[in-house]
Amino acid sequence: MAELAVLTASFVRTVGERDRIYVIRSDGSEVNWAFPAYGDALPHDLIHLVVEAAFGIGQGFWGRVDAGVDPGAIMADANRRGGSNKFSGFGAAMAELQLAEALANPGWLVEEASTAPLQERIILSCREAGLAVPDLLCAERIEQVRVVLRKLASRWRSLTPKGTLTVSFDPRDVPRGFERLWEEG
Repeated sequence: MAELAVLTASFVRTVGERDRIYVIRSDGSEVNWAFPAYGDALPHDLIHLVVEAAFGIGQGFWGRVDAGVDPGAIMADANRRGGSNKFSGFGAAMAELQLAEALANPGWLVEEASTAPLQERIILSCREAGLAVPDLLCAERIEQVRVVLRKLASRWRSLTPKGTLTVSFDPRDVPRGFERLWEEG
């Protein structure tokens, strides 16, 4: 297969059904999985893509998908196995994946006048998990992420009754991938 420069993820929304993600990895291989419909809310995995790119997380969820991980298969296996190690299919070194999860969960689209509460929640989440706070975490970057996520949320809401939102993740230059998202706005 021909090598591509970036991973491309197409998030397909179908009102009333499970939504899907179709991925073409940077090496040209493909994977897809279904996820529960989030309605008008952005898919969690799309938020992951944006925050991982924004904060330079190369081995979070999307870096692992690009490296060959199949999230659908891992989730099916985790649901069968259960237990504290049920997500071992994502790999052994989990620090960046945990950081990616801490960054994806603090409520990016909560309407707050300032970025300070969001920044505080991220710092607290990192500390509670024993993770280093990303070097790129600052008020300006947080606001940029919020702007990108709001624009993507608007596009996602418009995909009715069915539509696709396609974004890219650059595993070789993760922050540049965010710059592309910012520029595409």
